[in-house]
Amino acid sequence: MTGRLRGILITDPRWRKGSTRQVGRRYVPHHSGAAGVYAPADAGSARQGEDHDRMQHLFAAMRRHAGVTALAVVAAVVATGCQAITPPAAVTEQGQQISDLYNLVFVVAAIVFFLVEGLIVWSVIRYRRRPGQNALPAQTHGNLALELVWTAIPLITVVALFFASWGVLQSVDARDESKAEVKVEVVAYQWQWKFGYPDDAIEIYGTADAPPQLVLPIGKRAQVTLVAQDVNHAFYVPQFLFQRDAVPGHVNVFQFTPNKLGTFSGQCSHFCGLMHHAMVFSVKVVSEADYAAWLVASKPATP
Repeated sequence: MTGRLRGILITDPRWRKGSTRQVGRRYVPHHSGAAGVYAPADAGSARQGEDHDRMQHLFAAMRRHAGVTALAVVAAVVATGCQAITPPAAVTEQGQQISDLYNLVFVVAAIVFFLVEGLIVWSVIRYRRRPGQNALPAQTHGNLALELVWTAIPLITVVALFFASWGVLQSVDARDESKAEVKVEVVAYQWQWKFGYPDDAIEIYGTADAPPQLVLPIGKRAQVTLVAQDVNHAFYVPQFLFQRDAVPGHVNVFQFTPNKLGTFSGQCSHFCGLMHHAMVFSVKVVSEADYAAWLVASKPATP
């Protein structure tokens, strides 16, 4: 080679005619197709080449790990079979409000998920690199209208869900002692429960072999006064869709209205020691007539 050519003759078979791999220099293919010359590239061309290389490496990595990603997605979907997608059916008026809120959030989240994932899939397919396309696609830097849209929509969605959640929380936590038709005192202790009906002088103690049962009339607003004698406990009935903490030195008062007949399992949902697993109970919701009969049968005998 003679003259002032400032480059390197390429004979490596990995470099073919039309190759666009660049590392700060521009490849000038030789007409023979077997060799070419590196000539100095300007700064813009060098940056474009580096961007192109990075994109190529990214897509290659995505292709290499596609199988692992697919397996991870399948495993995550299978793992969801360990529990229900939706919460248990609510058995109180307050629980129904929580269930309705959950359904609202779920629908909104599903819409956002499918919209975002759909756009991602569409973009990958629509703008995929096709054979023979070696040039870097046109780059867009900033789109005010689009940025305003994708900022405003999430903001409006989050604010709307906030006020919906706040309204449900206020309703569920609301209590008016004058409206309470049944009053119950619940005492949590290691590792059992005591249910008391102060207006009827009834006390029910549980044992490991015979867990206690809280009996309530359907459609009547119940007020529970919850306390703990020793360590932290929690009053939890899954079908109520909420739990209440029992903390030593603190009185937790809440109200709810059962609206479905049946017997519902409950438990302490805070680990409270060696026999935590035995700290279970049940709530039985009966008709008003059955509740009146139960009160008569459960009252202590008059001496």
